Amino acid sequence: MVTGADYAVDYRFRRFDGVYRWHAFRAEPVRGGGGEVAFWIGTATDVDDQRSLEMSLRQSEMEATQALALLESIGDAAPVGFKLVDRDLRIVRINQRLADVDGRAVSEQVGRTVAEAFPDLWPDLEDVYQRVLAGEEVCDVELTRTSAASPRCVSHFLASYYPVRIDGEIIGVGNVVLDITERKDAETFRQVVMDNMAEGLYTLDSDGLVTYVNPAACRMLGWTEQELRGQPMHQTIHFQDADHQPIPAGVCPLLEVRLQGRTLRGSDEAFTRRDGTIFPVAFSSAPLLSEANITGLVVVFRDITEEKKEQTALRRELAALTWVGRIRDALDEDRLVLYSQPIVPLGHGRPTQELLLRLVGRDGELIAPGEFLPPAEKYGLIAEIDRWVVSRTVELAATGQTVECNLSAASLESPGMLSFIEQQIARSGAAPADLVFEITETALMTDLAAGEEFAHGLAKMGCGLAIDDFGTGFGSLLYLKKLPITVLKIDREFIHDLPTNPANRHVVDAIVSLARAFNVHTVAEGIEDQATLDCVQAAGVDYGQGYHLGRPAPTTTSPASPHPEQTAPGAGNPKATAARH
Repeated sequence: MVTGADYAVDYRFRRFDGVYRWHAFRAEPVRGGGGEVAFWIGTATDVDDQRSLEMSLRQSEMEATQALALLESIGDAAPVGFKLVDRDLRIVRINQRLADVDGRAVSEQVGRTVAEAFPDLWPDLEDVYQRVLAGEEVCDVELTRTSAASPRCVSHFLASYYPVRIDGEIIGVGNVVLDITERKDAETFRQVVMDNMAEGLYTLDSDGLVTYVNPAACRMLGWTEQELRGQPMHQTIHFQDADHQPIPAGVCPLLEVRLQGRTLRGSDEAFTRRDGTIFPVAFSSAPLLSEANITGLVVVFRDITEEKKEQTALRRELAALTWVGRIRDALDEDRLVLYSQPIVPLGHGRPTQELLLRLVGRDGELIAPGEFLPPAEKYGLIAEIDRWVVSRTVELAATGQTVECNLSAASLESPGMLSFIEQQIARSGAAPADLVFEITETALMTDLAAGEEFAHGLAKMGCGLAIDDFGTGFGSLLYLKKLPITVLKIDREFIHDLPTNPANRHVVDAIVSLARAFNVHTVAEGIEDQATLDCVQAAGVDYGQGYHLGRPAPTTTSPASPHPEQTAPGAGNPKATAARH
C-alpha cells in the first residue's frame, strides 16, 4: 500500500466461528487530482472451495500421470502386446511388445494406420476392425507373419479385438495379442510326430471315450478319426480276444490304468477291425494327469501279426531241428516201420497194398510221417529214408506180394536211386512186376526232365509207376503222353463227396475215360462208405482204397510192429503231405 500499486493475495484466516478458510483479497488505490492516493477500494472473497477443487484436480492429474506411467511400464514388460486404435483406424497407443512385431519403435507406430503398420495382415484384419467398430467382440483370431529379414522365421499370434466405449459411444478398438509361436511350433511338431509314427495311438477321456486317434491307428483299425471320436473304445475294438471270447471292460488291462494310475504294458491282446477281423497287438497304456488327477489315458499299440508269424516259424524251425536227431536215432535203432493198406480190385485184377511209413518213438508212440518227413526233407535225411523204404518194399515183393511205395521228389533227382532199386531187386530176387513206385504230381512238377528219366528207368526194369493225386496239377495230360505210367490214383478231393457232388462225378468219369484211352489202371483213394464205393464202381474205376475197404496195418516184416492204426473214418489221408510215405 505504500507503493500505491494494486495487489492481490490469498491467505487463510480464522473466522469468528473458529474455522480456517482461504480467502482472496484484492485492492486498488483511488487517487486525487494531484495523483496522490486518496483512499483504497478492496474486496475479500471466500475461495476455500475453489482452492480445494484445484488442489484435488492437481492431485488427480498427478495420480493419473503416475498410473499412466505405471501402465505403460507394465505394458512394455508384459508378455502380451496391446494397442488402441481410434475410429480412423490410427494407432493411438501401442506397447513395445507389439511394436517389436513390426521391428519399429513405439514412436514410429503411433499415428500410423493399422494398414500402414501391418500391411501383410491388413487384408485379413480389415473386416475384423469393421465388425468391432460396429460393436462386436472378435476373439482368438490366429495370425501368421513371416519375417522380411528371414523368410524361414515364421511367427504365430492369437489376437482378440474389443470395442472401446466412453459414455456408451465407441471411440476405437482395443487389441490384445499373444505370441503363440512356441506353442504352435510344439503343436506342429506333435502333429508331425503323430502323423508319421508307425505305431497306433489313441487317447480316451475319464469315461473311456475316444478324444484323439492318430493316422496309423486309423489305418490299422479301418475307422476314421471322426467315426471313432466320442465312441467307447473298449466296446468298439477291444471287446473280444483272438479266440472271439468276450473281454469285460472291468478286466480290460488297457483301462486298468484309470484305477492303478501307472503305465501298463502288454503283448498278448487283440483288437477288432471295422471289418470284423482280429489282429494281435502289443500295447502301452498310460494315465493322463491334470494336477495329480487322472483325466483320461493314452494307448500306444502296434500290430504284431508278423512278429507272431516269425515266432511261430521259429518254433517250427526249432521243432524241425529237434527232429534231425530223432530221425537219425530212429534210423540207427531201426525204429522205422511200414504199414500196409489194401488196394482192392473193383472188377478184375490182383489185390495190391500200399506201404505207408511210420516212426516208432522210444516210448512206443506211433508217429505219422507228416511230423518227421518235412524236416527230413529240409535237412537232407529224406534220401536215406527213401532207400530204407525201397529196401523193405523190395523184400516184401520178394515174398510174392504186389506192393506199392511212395518216393519223394529228392529220389527222382538222385542219380543213384535207379541203380539202388535195381540192386535191391537183384539181391532179393523180387519180380519187378510186383513193384509199383508212386510219385505225386507235385514231385513231377519239381523237375519234369528228371521225372521222365526216372519213369523210363523203372519201365525198363519192368516196375510199375503210379501217379498220385491225379487231377490236382496242371500237367496231367502231359504226364500221360510222355511217361510210361501204369496207374492213376484219383485224388481224394474228387472222391470224398462223390455221392452228392455231380461236378466231381463228371471229373471222375473223365479221368476213367482218359486212363482207358492210354491203357492205364485207375485207383480211387479215400473211399469211406458204401455210397462212395457204389459211385466209384459205377464210374468204372479199376481199384479202390480207403477206410471202408481196409485200414492201414503193420506189415508182417516190420520190426516191433505196433497195433493197427485206429484212425476214425473220415479222419483224412494217413499219408504224409510232403514226401508221400
